Amino acid sequence: MKILKIIGIAVLSLLLVAVIAVSVMSPTAHMERTVIINAAPAAVFQELASFEKFNAWSPWVKMDPEAKQTLEGPALGVGAKMSWDGPETGKGSQWTVEYEENKRVKNAMAFEGMEGETYAEFILEEVPEGTKVTWIYDSDVSKAGFGNASMSKFFHAFALEGMLGKQYEEGLASLKQIVESKPAPEPIEAVAPADSAAVEQ
Repeated sequence: MKILKIIGIAVLSLLLVAVIAVSVMSPTAHMERTVIINAAPAAVFQELASFEKFNAWSPWVKMDPEAKQTLEGPALGVGAKMSWDGPETGKGSQWTVEYEENKRVKNAMAFEGMEGETYAEFILEEVPEGTKVTWIYDSDVSKAGFGNASMSKFFHAFALEGMLGKQYEEGLASLKQIVESKPAPEPIEAVAPADSAAVEQ
């Protein structure tokens, strides 16, 4: 009986330590990955702003090819929405909440069984080499219940950079390959108006 009592006290002590540890963890998380793509911002933007085209380079489509997806709302812009249901990725959805053509797209995300606010954002910046794409993940579980907040905090602490960060890198590498494999648009030659040409005498 004494051994069981000691084991019980040890288990309760570990649980108490775990609760305290989770309580002091930050409820917010931030991660970002970048890539330079040899193309103009407009060429990159059209591949990542559309949920339909997003699936061509998304790391999660490769991870869960059996997932069923549903698109709702407009094809582009605020209100565009994609939902999924798969054996590996579970159920969830994301929808566009902010949109600046050729500059940035911000999507809110929701996952079944998880609370909190989660966002994914793409920021495009023109650079001498082409376009710098920054893919950002932000999460805030300060208003979530203790159970959901705890799971999210552990994920942020132990899997955010290692697992999700790697998936972001894989996705950006695929995006780069897709964009750079497409032929560049033909340059448009300026044609002077007929009435502006000098008339020889």
